[in-house]
Amino acid sequence: MKDVSQIVGGLSRVPGVTVAMIVGAVDGLIVEASQVPGAQTDGDRKKHTAALAAYLYSKVTRASNAARLGIPAFMRLEAEKGHICVVGARDLVLVTIVTPDANLGRVRLEMMTAAREAA
Repeated sequence: MKDVSQIVGGLSRVPGVTVAMIVGAVDGLIVEASQVPGAQTDGDRKKHTAALAAYLYSKVTRASNAARLGIPAFMRLEAEKGHICVVGARDLVLVTIVTPDANLGRVRLEMMTAAREAA
């Protein structure tokens, strides 16, 4: 099992990942986040994204269980200016904010690997 800072560091080095975070699945609080140069509001953006991603993951998990599909493996929100990718790892949620031109297959593979290392 890798340290959370190593996991976040590895994810933040994937091309196209602008923010990588590990978040509490229940409370949405940031456990570890990458340090990305930027505006002073970056911390608030991370907190809001982390909380909302954990909330969405919990709702998707409930829907998936209700449909008897099991635990979701990967969740991606596609938007005009990029993607939010989420993977659950027991009581943690891995969250990345990704540029629109990123290789999403690689992001997914790296996140799935990181989730196994975090669990």
